[in-house]
Amino acid sequence: MVDESGPGSSEVDFRCGILDVLEAAALHQRHAEIHVDGRWRRIRVIDVATDHGEDWVILDGDERLAVGRIEKARSVSG
Repeated sequence: MVDESGPGSSEVDFRCGILDVLEAAALHQRHAEIHVDGRWRRIRVIDVATDHGEDWVILDGDERLAVGRIEKARSVSG
């Protein structure tokens, strides 16, 4: 399911789409917005990695967040 929620942003609510958004943000050195624990958070994605069968998003300062905790993700243009 794709929901256009503003100019330049695409919202997805399925795991493959979330990984796609995060990997694109890392590749293009852009931010992404993620929905975790009931609220939106803007993050700077450094990389996406797999460790022991779980996908992780690597943030500034080597902070890691399990992709499985992310409910939704959308790209941020500009």
